[in-house]
Amino acid sequence: MILGYTVYEIIALFFIYGFLGWCIEVIYRGLVEQRFINSGFLNGPICPIYGVGGAIVVICLTPLENNIPLLFVGSVILTSALELVTGFALDKLFHARWWNYSNQPLNLGGYICLLFSLAWGAICVALMKLIHPPILGLVKAMPFALGVTIISVLSAVFIADVVVTVVAINHLTSRMRGMEELAAKIRAVSDGIGEKVYDGAKAVAEKGEEIFDSEEAKERLRKYSENAEELKKKYAAIVEEKHLFQHRLIKAFPRMQSHSYNEHLDKLKERYMKRR
Repeated sequence: MILGYTVYEIIALFFIYGFLGWCIEVIYRGLVEQRFINSGFLNGPICPIYGVGGAIVVICLTPLENNIPLLFVGSVILTSALELVTGFALDKLFHARWWNYSNQPLNLGGYICLLFSLAWGAICVALMKLIHPPILGLVKAMPFALGVTIISVLSAVFIADVVVTVVAINHLTSRMRGMEELAAKIRAVSDGIGEKVYDGAKAVAEKGEEIFDSEEAKERLRKYSENAEELKKKYAAIVEEKHLFQHRLIKAFPRMQSHSYNEHLDKLKERYMKRR
């Protein structure tokens, strides 16, 4: 038992509130963008942060459920702390910012802001007073053996989804790293062409030599140009690659920012927008 809840009940509440949170995200994004978007970190209809948040709120704040002001304040503090820790952890793990409230007033590092914290506080009050009692009753009424079976299946699917998502994120990072390496090579070739042009112009200005009239110089410039074009084609090919899970992540987190490869992430976002 953890503050009156069994481990079985906590896991069940995690999946229920994770699903309800996913529904909230889908409805919100659908109203804003007028289309369905599979929001959330994972591919399946579970938002872990909502599942964890819902479970933490009901476990920690049940003693305050009859004191609305304290329940609201406690909800604001708990949800803000969870969003802050989650955003910071994802930032450090994947070197990317998944959401950003920097354009909102009274934000903390872009991870949380007062407006959304107050909104989550109000939602949690509604959760505790209206939603949680019947849901907990449903969990308690379900036959234990059936409940354990359902939770076991959901847990297996959830773990598989987490693995697939992490792999997709790592592949996305590798993809952007490849784009960065090609971009660096393109810049190097471009610099090489620029240096040859400068040397030729300098020779003409200082000595009256027609350096670009020589076959050797022309061949060198031609090879530089061909190399640059080949590298640009390879870069474009990486941008054009189709990766279902990567595109879903970009679609779910349109404000995602990469600390190391943000320019190339923007290229992928731009390409996705054209496809849409």
